[in-house]
Amino acid sequence: MSIDAPNSRFSGLAIRVMSGLIMAPLMIAIVVAGGYWFIALMVLSSLVALYEWYGFSRSGPHALAVLLLGLVYLTLCFSSYVWLRFGFEAGAWLALAVVMCVWASDTGAYFAGKFIGGPKMCPVLSPKKTWAGLAGAVLSCAVMLELFLLLSPWLMPVINTDTGLNAGRHWWGVFLAGAVLGVVGQAGDLFISFFKRRAHLKDTGHIIPGHGGLLDRIDALLLVTPVFLLIYLACLS
Repeated sequence: MSIDAPNSRFSGLAIRVMSGLIMAPLMIAIVVAGGYWFIALMVLSSLVALYEWYGFSRSGPHALAVLLLGLVYLTLCFSSYVWLRFGFEAGAWLALAVVMCVWASDTGAYFAGKFIGGPKMCPVLSPKKTWAGLAGAVLSCAVMLELFLLLSPWLMPVINTDTGLNAGRHWWGVFLAGAVLGVVGQAGDLFISFFKRRAHLKDTGHIIPGHGGLLDRIDALLLVTPVFLLIYLACLS
């Protein structure tokens, strides 16, 4: 059994980390600021995402149907994120929580897949994804949501964290919701991968160094957002 050398196993990690260190604080600042900054980010991001979707929808059969599907899908996901940010008193917390969960999920999946490896989850769509990576994504996402809710009182001076949830009382429900979101994030990743493979593309674009296109970076976030919104609405009812 061959073992990948460290430099090959983590090739491209440095540039991915550098890109993340630049984008993450900017994303957090805009979400907290809200207002026109957040609206501008959503408009720009949705246009770039739609452009990238248009790029790979042209290849293969049923191009118009794929393009219309992308328009509906992206509209649903972006509007759900806008609803999270502006539709609740604790909108900034909710919008940050879903992003933090996805970041944790992606990180957990990446390192679990690299260190543990094992059987591939869906080699036809994503040759690098493993069942160990899925487990890492689920656990990391669940822990992050739990921690973010526990840290809410310390965030109160900066943003409204009155979500109506109690980390101590609802810890098992929060953990379960995070686990579900971890699975959904991986499904969202595979959903975009399906259309990339259909168009024989490795990445949806080249806008983000080390990550490819915007859709490559937010593929999990897109599907997680409306599911996160539904779970939160169910918790409030």
